[in-house]
Amino acid sequence: MTSGGSPLRHLALRYRRGLVLTAFLLVSSVLILFNGTPGMARPQEIGLTVFGFAEGLVSGTLRAVGQASGSVGDLVDLQSKYEKATAALKQYQGSERTLVQLREENRRLRDQLGFHQSLPYFNIPVEIVGKDPSRVYSSFVVNKGYLDGVRRDQPVVASQNGVIGLVGKVAEVGLTSAVIQPILDANLFIAGRVENTRNEGLVAGKGNNEERLSMSYVKKSAQADLHPGDLIVTAGAGSLYPADLPIGRIKGVSAKEYQTSLDIDLEPVLDFSRLEYLSILRPET
Repeated sequence: MTSGGSPLRHLALRYRRGLVLTAFLLVSSVLILFNGTPGMARPQEIGLTVFGFAEGLVSGTLRAVGQASGSVGDLVDLQSKYEKATAALKQYQGSERTLVQLREENRRLRDQLGFHQSLPYFNIPVEIVGKDPSRVYSSFVVNKGYLDGVRRDQPVVASQNGVIGLVGKVAEVGLTSAVIQPILDANLFIAGRVENTRNEGLVAGKGNNEERLSMSYVKKSAQADLHPGDLIVTAGAGSLYPADLPIGRIKGVSAKEYQTSLDIDLEPVLDFSRLEYLSILRPET
């Protein structure tokens, strides 16, 4: 058998038009017969039934498509509303954070105002506007200077968590700004004394980021009276600093055999990495 197909297929292809015409005549005859036979459905009715079924099928399909399109539209609308709600939430959260920051700033300023008013000295409130955060022992710049009454060697104090402590002194003065030398500087020496025993010595910074101070020239005989946590304050007595300003607390006490005085390790009462607002003390006259 060849690849051309069966003889029956060849015959159907050859007489295709005749077969189509014959099928059309048979269908017409059946329709005429149905039209004249009682109890049989008329062609119009058959056509209407077929048309109604087709119409229902098409309408159902269109309705399903319409519902799907509506669902897609609803999803798009929901996505848009979600994005708007998310943006509004972010804006609200940003506003809430801003409000919290403003409240915290207001609290700090209120505390600074109360501290400024409570000091028993004439003082100039200042804000730190320049410092090296990687070197807490280095000098920093404040926002007031000569025109505001700031002068060299004036003592500087601050308040943190209700604790007043010595920061340092004014090292340089410009017209509208000044440079503060902190007590953490190894080149700044302060006459201090132990608050409860009244033993005096010399306090200096260690010049590093450990935020530690050392107190020297305290007699060895005082060792038994000194304990961790004891407060060291300024000695006053004609120095640049008023008496009894808190400096730091004792962390440890040591003594070498060949020395006549103690080595006392101190921790400042202030956290210098968190300083923002200060007060510069000035004479009453």
